Amino acid sequence: MIDKLCLGAQLYTVRAKTKTKEDFLATVKSLSEIGYRYMQVSGVGPDVTPEVIKTAVDEYGVKCILTHTNLRRIIEDTDGVIADHDVYGCDAIGIGGIAGMYPHTADGYAKFALDIAEAVEKIKAAGKVFLYHNHRFEFEHYGDRTGLDILMSITDPEGVKFTFDTYWAQVAGVDPADFIRKHGDRIFCTHLKDMTVKDDKLVMTECLTGNLNFDAIVDACMSSDIKWHMIEQDDVYIDLFDSMRISHDNLKAKYPQFRDE
Repeated sequence: MIDKLCLGAQLYTVRAKTKTKEDFLATVKSLSEIGYRYMQVSGVGPDVTPEVIKTAVDEYGVKCILTHTNLRRIIEDTDGVIADHDVYGCDAIGIGGIAGMYPHTADGYAKFALDIAEAVEKIKAAGKVFLYHNHRFEFEHYGDRTGLDILMSITDPEGVKFTFDTYWAQVAGVDPADFIRKHGDRIFCTHLKDMTVKDDKLVMTECLTGNLNFDAIVDACMSSDIKWHMIEQDDVYIDLFDSMRISHDNLKAKYPQFRDE
């Protein structure tokens, strides 16, 4: 059992502030001032090259733990993707899901697993891991198995891990803590945000300002040895950096398990 959890920033939350080199560097600087020491690079603009990411890592001490990278490029230019991640010292190459690239069917998941198999082998040989991030559609049942069940059963358990989004699991009617306890060996990282009700609709909100059972989630992550956890809020209704500060400060204040290396 690990003795601490490491909390980072999923840059998709602040994607509007990462489209240029200058904005990206200023954003990472601001996040470092909040207290973030780890990040996931996702949703950045084309000017944010591997060298720019390395500059941010070196200057502001915010290590890149994982990414969301274009799936087509991972498949077609695996060596280039690995080389890019080597520039800024990142060992986890992730995608945000299969979205519209594959049908959300048992056959669609099987085709996806087949298409990524060669890239996964190269990524694994390079000492890195391929990550899949869930939304809610992966919890649809096909017979007695969900889409995530299928993916876990037909992919290399060492080469393919998951970025487990606790919010989307809850939306799908799945207890996040229970899922973590059952499948912790396949989870590399979590995405953390909270859920509340606004105008009779489910919406995202800052951690510990909503209704998710974070006590259970944190306990499950500790017992399952899941070290990495990224604050991600797809939709933010206040200032972006205030949102990132609230989630960061709330989690670190309540749970001493969240400590930097």
